[in-house]
Amino acid sequence: MSEYDECTDALVDHTVLIALQAELGGDPAIIHAFVRNYIALLPWRVSRLHRALDSLDMDDAMDAVLSLKTSSHMVGAVCMEHLASELEISIRLLPNADHLLELRPQVTDIDQCVFGTTRELESPIL
Repeated sequence: MSEYDECTDALVDHTVLIALQAELGGDPAIIHAFVRNYIALLPWRVSRLHRALDSLDMDDAMDAVLSLKTSSHMVGAVCMEHLASELEISIRLLPNADHLLELRPQVTDIDQCVFGTTRELESPIL
């Protein structure tokens, strides 16, 4: 069983966006733009992880996973955030960049989460 299988019931916590909207004065247009931006950048963030692993670039892999984790947290993409956090820990535990390719299964879990996360974020909640 992959990490993704464990969080398919809760890909997105919409209360995060509702709270952010309230904090920003209640304007749903701001939240919708924020979510659209996250969705637009999500494939790029994930492909950046693939490139970093393929090129054995530890610094870029860490930067990419932190970007994914932080942005996912901000929109309530809890499964994506969880998977990115697990990948971050795995990167930190590697002895050197030569072992980055061993993390491909975790990036595959992230790949599998992209469609569902996008679909849930695109569904109207506000």
